[in-house]
Amino acid sequence: MTASPRDPQTRPDRLALATLLTAQQDEVAQQVTAEFLERHPEWQRHFGDEAWTRGVEDVRSHISFLAGAIQSGDTDAFREYARWSAGVLQSRAMSSTLLIQSLEEVRDHIARMVDPPAAALIRDVVNTGCAAIRDADTGTPASATAAGTGDRASSASRPERAATSPVEAVNDDDRSLYLQAVLAGERRTALVAALEPLQRGASVADIYCDLLQPTQYAIGRLWERNQISVAREHMATAITQYVVSQLYGRLSIPAAVRGNAIVTGVEGELHQLGANMVADVLEAAGWNVRFLGTQLPHRDVLGAIEEHEPRVVGISATMLFSLPRVGQLVEEMRTRFPADMRIVVGGGAFRGRPRIWRDVGADGFAEDLRDGATLVNRLTS
Repeated sequence: MTASPRDPQTRPDRLALATLLTAQQDEVAQQVTAEFLERHPEWQRHFGDEAWTRGVEDVRSHISFLAGAIQSGDTDAFREYARWSAGVLQSRAMSSTLLIQSLEEVRDHIARMVDPPAAALIRDVVNTGCAAIRDADTGTPASATAAGTGDRASSASRPERAATSPVEAVNDDDRSLYLQAVLAGERRTALVAALEPLQRGASVADIYCDLLQPTQYAIGRLWERNQISVAREHMATAITQYVVSQLYGRLSIPAAVRGNAIVTGVEGELHQLGANMVADVLEAAGWNVRFLGTQLPHRDVLGAIEEHEPRVVGISATMLFSLPRVGQLVEEMRTRFPADMRIVVGGGAFRGRPRIWRDVGADGFAEDLRDGATLVNRLTS
């Protein structure tokens, strides 16, 4: 298949190219992996059947981040991803040389699929990532922090500093105790640590912003540095999801309703904890919210909008590779529903990249939970 972008630097063509990469992702991943294993039979001998599975998963990840970086027009995003991937390998005592070779094979394979202007853009983006890996190997200081995968990995691109509660009812001792509890698998202790600030005047929204959110970021950094296992990271996130469910019953819900709202992810987006908290905070701000979760086909999101008739729709995207689907969903929403329905986006895919929310056609971008409620109220006032 051949794409025919007029100028890949313009938004419509970047979107078309990113959409093409997403559509061809599985086919390209299998072809590149097959070629890679043919050239490196030692991987097959060392990992056995796992070599194919791991190879396809890695190449799919490369293409996903490449598509997101192209749509966003943010070359730094792919450089961050490449550096992060190399760092993960290094923490596991593995060489980054094969990572560079894999990225170069992805680059060359895709470049053969598309027209020259698009191929040139692909080469520029991937070469930037490969150069970042080489710089890291030689000790050159990083120009940007690394970004990763999912809730755990995207934390590196997020602020280190927690949001500040107006009453400072959530303190460092609370955060330390809560982090220790979730890492130890102590669900009851974690819940007690989350409930304690309520006695000091914190709201549920304060606990979400100043305790749970920074803890998730810290867990992500620990995983990236290979200081905790995937199993422990999943356990900690599951405990926080449990705590959120317990805090929900303590939300103060206003009697007056501002209007209907929907919060959703997009198809392919697997991480819902942040979007779940956004939905809760909006409900506490007076909105009648339907939280649809994530990994939802667009037709189901559109059906829910038709049924619920929201004044505002919030779309969460954790990773850059979700951006093409966000843009497609927004476009379908603009076509089918009233022009005065507001669309707000948020999540790690947008944070630190101030113009992307305009590229996908949204009305605004929420930096964090508090900003989300304020933005929605402002756009609908």
